[in-house]
Amino acid sequence: MIQRYVMVGAGGTGTHLLHPLINYLNSFHRADEYELGILDGDQVEEKNLVRQLFDSSHILVNKATAAVTPFRHFQNVRAIPEYLGKDNISRYITDGAIVLIAVDNFPVRFRIEQHCITLNNVTVINGGNEEDNGSCQIWVRKDGKNITPPISFLHPEISSDGVDRAELSCQEVAELPGGEQLIIANMSSAMWMLTALMDYHRERIPWTELHFDLANGSTVAIDNRERRGWVQ
Repeated sequence: MIQRYVMVGAGGTGTHLLHPLINYLNSFHRADEYELGILDGDQVEEKNLVRQLFDSSHILVNKATAAVTPFRHFQNVRAIPEYLGKDNISRYITDGAIVLIAVDNFPVRFRIEQHCITLNNVTVINGGNEEDNGSCQIWVRKDGKNITPPISFLHPEISSDGVDRAELSCQEVAELPGGEQLIIANMSSAMWMLTALMDYHRERIPWTELHFDLANGSTVAIDNRERRGWVQ
């Protein structure tokens, strides 16, 4: 059976995740045992070059397309130059998929969670960061039950409120402000997402949520299965 992976977002965190992710998947699977789709409807801008793994030749190229270019010889890795929206989510996130969220807005996370709660089997690894701190979560559903808490558990900020890029025109997206982030924070978020995936593959999930802060050098791992109010 071919395992399907979907990486949503090919920007700051996504571009730092992609190369080690493909190396890891090639070692964990044989090439014909998995497929990886990278979704992003945005274009590379000059300001992205500071902390995203693009170069000047990629400016005005779709981010998913540009990110996949070094891996175009892998037939099981493909760019999907679209924003994830209500019209295509069921096409790309199917039962049994492993979803890696590397986006910078809450409405997309909310949409993914609302869709995945309808699936019997799905794993969602959510990474995000601010300027110099961030977090990673892993949510596993098996046989219609939540094995670990969904990403919105104890996080009311993950809601449908806010800007949904899938509903905007290209011009409107281009006018959106970009958040201040450090490249090392993007790299840290990507590292912990890959760590969560490795733990999942090893059938051991020692934490369901992890927070890191580069300013004070701290990392805090939390198991939300132990929190009051959590039920499967």
